[in-house]
Amino acid sequence: MSWEEASQYLDALGVDAMKSMRPNTARIEALCEALNHPERTAPAIHITGTNGKTSSARIATSILVAAGLSVGTYTSPHLQTMRERIALNGDPLSEEVFGDVFEHLKPYLEMVERTLGERLTYFEVLTAMFFLWAAEAPVDAMVVEVGLGGRWDATNVIDAPVAVITNVALDHTGVLGMEREQIAREKAGIIKQDAIVVTAERTPGIVELIGDRAREVNAVVASNGRDFFVRVNQMAVGGRYLSIEPSEGLYEGLFLPLHGSHQGINAAVAVEATVRFTNKPFDREVVAEGLANARVPGRLETVRLEGLAAVPVVIDVAHNPDGASALINGLVEAFTFERAIFVVGILEDKDYRGILAELSRLPCLVIVTHPRSARSVSLELLLSAARELQLECISVEEVTAAIDSALEQARGGDLVCITGSHYVVGEACAHLDACRTTS
Repeated sequence: MSWEEASQYLDALGVDAMKSMRPNTARIEALCEALNHPERTAPAIHITGTNGKTSSARIATSILVAAGLSVGTYTSPHLQTMRERIALNGDPLSEEVFGDVFEHLKPYLEMVERTLGERLTYFEVLTAMFFLWAAEAPVDAMVVEVGLGGRWDATNVIDAPVAVITNVALDHTGVLGMEREQIAREKAGIIKQDAIVVTAERTPGIVELIGDRAREVNAVVASNGRDFFVRVNQMAVGGRYLSIEPSEGLYEGLFLPLHGSHQGINAAVAVEATVRFTNKPFDREVVAEGLANARVPGRLETVRLEGLAAVPVVIDVAHNPDGASALINGLVEAFTFERAIFVVGILEDKDYRGILAELSRLPCLVIVTHPRSARSVSLELLLSAARELQLECISVEEVTAAIDSALEQARGGDLVCITGSHYVVGEACAHLDACRTTS
């Protein structure tokens, strides 16, 4: 089966369909059983959290690859192509391999759907594809990012010896709940019997809830600031200069090519998770190579554009207030500018007022836009919220036109930042040809 046929089938299922369905893992469990449980063929690091999941997953993958392992990584959402979600040693599946895996899966999928009398969702099908591909590759290890929440997520069919909860904040509140404590309980549902859970969360009440779940299943909690530490987390040219002390070992003088102090925390989480996963400390060279080779597109990522050398252009997928706060802090630390021009498109299930409030911390012009998603917040609502915050704001319907408007208005002393959702950043990557011109 061709890549085009496979992607058309998946697109027809609808990316967001699972959010309107009653949460359960029965469908993915039935499909995994029909496939003879490919999810059990390699040990996994299972990662959830409100922010930093993909960054932690990609950094952990890079460390394991540097250690000589073959690693299958499953992340979501994607920016430009769904093939990004399934990667071997950090590289997305080719179109040919993606089509072949879907062709292998399809008869089992159809059989399970007939038996259950219902369709599997887009995310469930992709998750099964990842497990099937990982078993056939085969890989030595899997790094698996949760799609939504944890307890009822399709990825939670794995019995991972290491679970990661990066942090807990308010996001997907319509599905996960309006309180951080409720969200934390959902995320803690990925912790399995006798596992190790690594977390960067520092709020005492949330850490206690994670500990409660861990005690229920005889798991061990490794917490940032108690069991592992970021001893040095400083800005460097093109990224971060780090020293990290996991529960075993000490790694000094590391370079991470990612901006923002929060990425230093994500790196520490990844180091602790991989050390726990392999059950032994790495040589310093392994960790140094892993961090230096880590790539996480769309996270405080700078784009080089001919003729705009004096104006930094940054893309970032921040889509909740905590993510926007980290974005603002990263911009202030890593770049020199007098005014920011934000191109912003946000989905309706997000706290768009909270996101705009974070942007208002900087002198800025906000250009609100409408990414290609039926769930995008209307321009009228974004304009109204921005004006309530006394932000200078204009609206441009299409993302590409909004980006062009920002670039046309940018002058020396300005910075252009495109943010608000994966959809906006995905369209920006295509428009700016970011895959070949980013640094």
